[in-house]
Amino acid sequence: MKIHEKIFDIADVIVTPTVGITAYEIKDDVKKTGELDYVNGASLVRYSIAGNFLGLPAVTVPVGYDKRGLPIGIQFIGKHWSEAMLIQIAYAMEALCKAEYKKPKVYYDLITEI
Repeated sequence: MKIHEKIFDIADVIVTPTVGITAYEIKDDVKKTGELDYVNGASLVRYSIAGNFLGLPAVTVPVGYDKRGLPIGIQFIGKHWSEAMLIQIAYAMEALCKAEYKKPKVYYDLITEI
């Protein structure tokens, strides 16, 4: 926590990728053995684990796609009680990137269906 407190003395937010890797191929034996890919599993939580352990608020927004067309997100981590600022930052980032968003093959819009 001391390291993060020092960061927040000079910065309002910490900006990281949402995860350290885009989606990877699921192995054929996963149903039988479970997910045992520890290297990729560690990459998935690399940027969120500190905030989770420290109870820091965070928000993530899709910002683009990798070379294979898989989504990439950006995460904003704030100090305690900074949720309102994080939501404002996320809203602004989403507005910048929204025109490039692609609908997934399976898509259902709950808002327009109400």
